[in-house]
Amino acid sequence: MKIWLVGAGPMAGFHAEVLRDLDHEVTIIATSKTRAAPMAEKFGMKFSDHGLSGALEQVGPPDAAVVALPVDMLAQAALELLNGGVKKILLEKPGGLNENELANVSDLAREKGADVYIAYNRRFLSSTIEAKKRIEAAGGALSVAFEFCENAPRIEELPTPANIKEKWLIANSTHVIDMAFYLCGFPIDLQTKTVGALSWHPSGAYFSGQGVTDQQTAFSYNADWRGPGRWGIEIVLPEERVVLRPIEQLQVMPKGKFQTEVVEIDDELDTKYKPGLYLQMQAFLTDGAGLVTAQDQCDAIANVYNKIANY
Repeated sequence: MKIWLVGAGPMAGFHAEVLRDLDHEVTIIATSKTRAAPMAEKFGMKFSDHGLSGALEQVGPPDAAVVALPVDMLAQAALELLNGGVKKILLEKPGGLNENELANVSDLAREKGADVYIAYNRRFLSSTIEAKKRIEAAGGALSVAFEFCENAPRIEELPTPANIKEKWLIANSTHVIDMAFYLCGFPIDLQTKTVGALSWHPSGAYFSGQGVTDQQTAFSYNADWRGPGRWGIEIVLPEERVVLRPIEQLQVMPKGKFQTEVVEIDDELDTKYKPGLYLQMQAFLTDGAGLVTAQDQCDAIANVYNKIANY
């Protein structure tokens, strides 16, 4: 399979490592030879430094494309690839900063008969896979609580453009929000509250809410960006509590006990590669099972993420 890896930054490097070991014909597409050439040499790949439009004009569309560009460039790249004839696209999360960008991508993909997916790699963590097995074996989750705190001082100092920081919940926090709802169902009832503001995130600094998913699982969330904290998910099953804190590690609290026990899982792929990327890439290059579609993401932004964030 001929695959384009669009971008030559750090995230593209993680994807390149996986694609090399999956043994596909990969070309790195970038606008800078100084970044593309060293990456191509490191992973034994070809490269083009003429950008997307130049590559499409010169060699025509690949079988699939993986897009690892800055957040505010993802949707436009997807549109260009779709118009260029690419039928299978994996966009780094979140795929776009608002529902309009994702709607444009989803509509064009439908028109072109193409598949566009969003790369939420934490769906493919070993811990997520084991948690999902336990939830299914229990007949579903009773309730789930999750936290998506962010390191505000670090984010404030990042050179990231202001328009991305202003949508930081979509740009970054949706990793854990998506993971919670992937495991326990999509919200059908959602009550939200936001308090305060940060200089770089004026829509809110403290987020809390509750509701019910389409699997009849009660959920609640809490995230206070004004102070320290970390990501975490806790899922209550009839006979145990599943704890993902950090989310790469799975712990359980058996019924009748207060102590949690670390569950030993096969996380070889999460250790060898950036966690979740290998199985995510396998899913993308086969049937897309477990991946978020562009339309899924459009719906999630409009009906969930914007409400949680007060956008």
